Formats: sequence, structure tokens, C-alpha cells
Amino acid sequence: MTRYILFPLALALSACVGTEPIEPQVASASTDFSDARQVTVELDNFDFSPRELTLTAGEPVELVFTNTSGEAHNFAAPEFFASAMIREGDADLLRNGHVELRGGRSASVFLVPVAGEYEVDCTHLGHSALGMTGSITVQ
Repeated sequence: MTRYILFPLALALSACVGTEPIEPQVASASTDFSDARQVTVELDNFDFSPRELTLTAGEPVELVFTNTSGEAHNFAAPEFFASAMIREGDADLLRNGHVELRGGRSASVFLVPVAGEYEVDCTHLGHSALGMTGSITVQ
């Protein structure tokens, strides 16, 4: 009888996992990131700070991600990262639409965002359910 309960649960969980990899679009070599606005995002135990980011479409930005906890977290925004133009050297930091950070680590991603509303979460098991969610608005 247990397998009848577990199968629908496994099916529902598998529907939440994307099957196609997110390939970042690389910004042209002529994109000037020297005056990029710096925006810091802290990842902590089940929290992002700030939870809501507001960026300007077409304006280069440096997103600085800092994991202030002792455990691994990630900043997952697949649609956001897939639509943005990412600095060539930073594309390798994005794995399937998220930046993964072990505890106490930081990473910067330079990009040019595209207008839209985007959801953010931590994809580690249970982290978004415990409140590790947010949003990005690009105007």
C-alpha cells in the first residue's frame, strides 16, 4: 500500500525539476561592465537579503552573492539568468540557472538584465518551503 502513496509523490516532485539545461547568453566583448552598479545579495539560513531586487533593463550590474551561513545554498533564478546577457567569464558560475555557494563563500556575476518579473529561490531540499524565496523586477 505504501508504494501507491510514494509513486504520486515521486511523480509530483519530479515535475518540479527542470529537464532542460539553462544556457546563459554571453554578452558581447564590447559590453562595458566597468561602471556596473553593484548589488549585494546575502544568502543565510532560509533567507535572502534583500528578498526583492529591482534592476534596470539594459543597465550592466554586478550581483555579489555572499553565503553568510555555514551551509550550502544557491540563488536560483533560471528565467532571469537565461534572459540576461552574462559577462563571458561569469557564465561558468551559473549551473542550470543558479549560483551555488558553499557556506562562507562569495561570488560575483556581471550581467545586463532584460525587463520582466522573475522568481528566485534556493533549490536545496526544503529551503524554499522554509522561506528562502524572493523576486527580481527588471524595469
